[in-house]
Amino acid sequence: GNLAQFRSKNGIEDDWKGSFGDRHSSKYRLTDQGRSQAKAAGEYIREHIYPSFDRCFTSEYARAMETASLLGLEHADWFVEFSIRERDNGVLGGLSKKERKEEFAAELARRERDLFYWQPPGGESIAGMCLRVERFLDQLEKSCSGLRVIVVCHGNIMEGFRILLEKLTQPKWIKLRDSSD
Repeated sequence: GNLAQFRSKNGIEDDWKGSFGDRHSSKYRLTDQGRSQAKAAGEYIREHIYPSFDRCFTSEYARAMETASLLGLEHADWFVEFSIRERDNGVLGGLSKKERKEEFAAELARRERDLFYWQPPGGESIAGMCLRVERFLDQLEKSCSGLRVIVVCHGNIMEGFRILLEKLTQPKWIKLRDSSD
């Protein structure tokens, strides 16, 4: 998925043809590089944070579960949590960048006008995704207070954590998102 998106941004559209483009993003597996990164992240976590955690949560997406399994955490008992799945891109999810521009130009223009509340056709907005993240944080507060917790999720979900935990306003979030830092 990430490799196909990267290649698509650079004008290579072949990855989106055939069965790959028809597959839901929840089924994408890690690349060799992704597996290496997961192992390296696990090594860092074990050496610099904790070798084990009291509660371990992972998204239900294949690549997140694969990442969780490669972290090599001692005695990890992973809970699969659907509320920390990646943001749903709806009908845009299985399309290349070029196809998105060709077929959904008006929707993409709407996105630029209202990024936080814009919802792709059949998908969810950043605001809606943040509501899921907020419910997950409430669950953690109630059931994991005082415990060491690790969460394996996705980029948009991490953005949702940041928006909520840092209490970012929309203008501040957009400024941070658009910065090169």
